[in-house]
Amino acid sequence: MKRRISLTISFVVLLALVVIPAAAQSFPDPGAGSTFTELANQSSAEADWSIVYYPISGGSVAGTSGMLNGYGLHIIDPDSSGLVQSFQGAAVVSSGSESAEPGAGKLSSVVFTEWRGNTGDGFQMGLYSGASEGASEICFPSLWRYEDSIISSFAVQNTDAQNDVNVSINYVSRDGVDAGTYNATIAPNHQKTFDLATPGAGVPNLGPSWEGSAKVTADGGAGIVGVAVASWGGPNPDRTRSATYNAADCSGLSGSTVMVAPTHYRVNPGGGWLLWSAVNVQNLSGNTANLTLTYTDRDGGTPDLVLTNTIPPFSTLGANTRNGGNFPASAFDPLNVDEQWAGAVKIEVDQPAVATVITQWDRSGLYEAGVYAAANVEQGATKIFVPGVKRINDGGWKDFSAVIVQNLSGSQTADVTVSFYDKTGANLLTFSNQMIAPGTSLGLNTNNGGDLNPSDFDPLGNDFEGQAIITSNNGAPLAAVLNGISKSPDGGSATTNGIPE
Repeated sequence: MKRRISLTISFVVLLALVVIPAAAQSFPDPGAGSTFTELANQSSAEADWSIVYYPISGGSVAGTSGMLNGYGLHIIDPDSSGLVQSFQGAAVVSSGSESAEPGAGKLSSVVFTEWRGNTGDGFQMGLYSGASEGASEICFPSLWRYEDSIISSFAVQNTDAQNDVNVSINYVSRDGVDAGTYNATIAPNHQKTFDLATPGAGVPNLGPSWEGSAKVTADGGAGIVGVAVASWGGPNPDRTRSATYNAADCSGLSGSTVMVAPTHYRVNPGGGWLLWSAVNVQNLSGNTANLTLTYTDRDGGTPDLVLTNTIPPFSTLGANTRNGGNFPASAFDPLNVDEQWAGAVKIEVDQPAVATVITQWDRSGLYEAGVYAAANVEQGATKIFVPGVKRINDGGWKDFSAVIVQNLSGSQTADVTVSFYDKTGANLLTFSNQMIAPGTSLGLNTNNGGDLNPSDFDPLGNDFEGQAIITSNNGAPLAAVLNGISKSPDGGSATTNGIPE
């Protein structure tokens, strides 16, 4: 039986954002993008893998193949991919394991993209997770088109290997104004990119200052997946920061929705902003939605802040711990007690909804950003895989990661085990029976320890690349987020979701 992972990826040029036409030169340019695909084996049984690429020009290109040890990891970088420098498109990874081991041959992946060559920071990075199956409807809650400030694009991939898929794309501004519905046809296993900087096929003319969302629907219930890219240009146009995030599966959602953002920050010592976060909540219904946001720090207990608002039909609301978003900036002052607030946000909507979580950093004048999808409480998992974990220190920190584990239960304490496996599949470190209170999270940082001690991670050594496997021992539902941090040569940060079993 073949098992497949669909990856909307490209090498050197990512999602049509690098080749910006002359008319779009006022938008932020992140530079040239290169993509690294990290494949991880979800079982203890050895698994084979092979990758096929699908260029946007059509056809297919056979990639590399190999074997993964149980729980092992393999990185496909641009040099080893066998692709030409100008490749842009999608990929599908297959595994054909015949083992009777439960979950044998099932792969997970994280896709890491770096951009270089712009005139600002010189290095940005993004993370997103490969998808094992498509959805009939996907949503992008966070899209922007601001000249000189921020620009988005998104790619939609057809997960059907045999048939074209017809999709309709509906754009709605943040304040609920419908910007139109556009149609496109996508070939089997291929992707199409929709660049908001360039009105045309599938993209409306949104003007110089627009922010909103998009919902993509596949005809006949066919399967699609998607990834969005955002590039910011502030506080001056020469300093860019970029991020990628997976589209939310919004097919079949109905009734009220409860979601959680496991990572959220407001860090501004002395009024100097270092770290801040936002949620963008997309109302999927034709009714006005009532929204409640509950902010609780890592220690749990009494919430630090509760905010309420309404979201117009089919539109999006933003809540930003720095500038307020659709709230007054002063609404977040209760989080400023110690100027170091970090915690989680519970997102309650009385209509079907999805949300993205955005965090931005100012690291010594270098601006960075990460985006991921908020976790739906109804879709919590008891086992989660997190490829792409790093701990590399060659005389100075080069790359490290933080794995944030969120207990989605509102009443049950989670008993959690987190195990770290290197690329060969060797289990180097396990944290057993970590107790996470209802609605709170546990942070495991391979550099500073997070909620643990820095020395607890010494067994990983100083050249670790691998995956973390998170298990709920008592059935409490979990979600996880990976934060990736790079300090070489110029520094970059990114976030993505863990992958449920």
